[in-house]
Amino acid sequence: MDILATGMGWINHTPGGLNRYFADYLEAMAATGHTVRGLVTAHGEDIAAPAYIRDVLDKPERLSTLARTRAFRARAKAELLRHQPDVFNPHFALYSSMVTRDMVPAHIPIVTHFHGPWAQESLVEDAGLDWGQKVRYQLKKNVELLSYRRSDHFIVLSQYFRDILTRDYGVPGEAVHIVPGAPDIERFRPADNREELRRALGLKPGAKVLFAARRLVNRMGIDNLIRAMAAVVHAEPDTVLYIAGDGALRGHLQDLIDQQGLGGAVKLLGRVSNEDLVRWYQAADLSIVPTVTLEGFGLVTVESLACGTPVLGTPYGGTKEILERLSPELLFDDHKPASIAARIISALNGSSFVPGRRACREFVLANYTWEKAAAAISGIFEQAVQEKEKGAVYERSVL
Repeated sequence: MDILATGMGWINHTPGGLNRYFADYLEAMAATGHTVRGLVTAHGEDIAAPAYIRDVLDKPERLSTLARTRAFRARAKAELLRHQPDVFNPHFALYSSMVTRDMVPAHIPIVTHFHGPWAQESLVEDAGLDWGQKVRYQLKKNVELLSYRRSDHFIVLSQYFRDILTRDYGVPGEAVHIVPGAPDIERFRPADNREELRRALGLKPGAKVLFAARRLVNRMGIDNLIRAMAAVVHAEPDTVLYIAGDGALRGHLQDLIDQQGLGGAVKLLGRVSNEDLVRWYQAADLSIVPTVTLEGFGLVTVESLACGTPVLGTPYGGTKEILERLSPELLFDDHKPASIAARIISALNGSSFVPGRRACREFVLANYTWEKAAAAISGIFEQAVQEKEKGAVYERSVL
């Protein structure tokens, strides 16, 4: 099957959950035997990407959001004319919004990957509801609705996102398919020599190492985790939290660390390489996912588990759906600092259940692999193609 997919950025150029998924997804679909073409933007800069990935810009230039969206439209149109795919597969509403239904031949189904409510995420990050924010929210919501109304089927990573898509965007439930994401199990795997790795990272012998890999933005709850560390360090003095990631809140979070007197117990690593991300997962005793809202899946959760490192997380969205299958004791009661601290302390002192490293790895191998995901997605694409062959006429009414 020939698949034309539009994404957002390329993972080696612009880190992020959607970009990581897009890269791994296309690799898995190609390995399954499909012919794939993926459109992204890295602002025309050189990227280390497979031959099936194309930047929509031909030369390095910084364009406005509207100009980038137009570039996606032009490149998608050219690809559709050059060789018609069996399926058109958008992954980001904004960059696919100008690829109209009349550009995609009627016999080609549009199957959209829904990675989250873009407008709602922006509203959470704005942390307010002034007039300008309301206008921006509605504009983004309209772009999403415009993109989604032309889709035949949708793929989501969790029941949580399925509920958002049906409730907030008016998409019928029968058009939405849940296919959980997956880590690269060859890359995210337990360390051959964990103690040697910990020494190489400069970790103190006997230290209890916590690790969180998150964008430093409001909805990720990193501020709550930092506040929780005061109680954690009081109860377990040898505990150190390392936070990988960057974002608008980095300065604020560093100020919070200093104000709490946690300079020796909480370290902001900034953006880390893909290789170092694996090393930190492998070295940590626990990974922490403190997201407050809109956690559609939690790729970081299954990446850590694949490395053998247990995860503690907030009881919301995709994090809850993953961890409660492994053990409900891995979930905080809520996202408040006191709840986060209590669960971390009980995990560290052995008073609550924490699965072993082998059990964590086996849980991922049994439930979250790209082999399983690619097979499920292939089935959805085949269903969509067969419906078109039978002459099914699809109209979405979500506006």
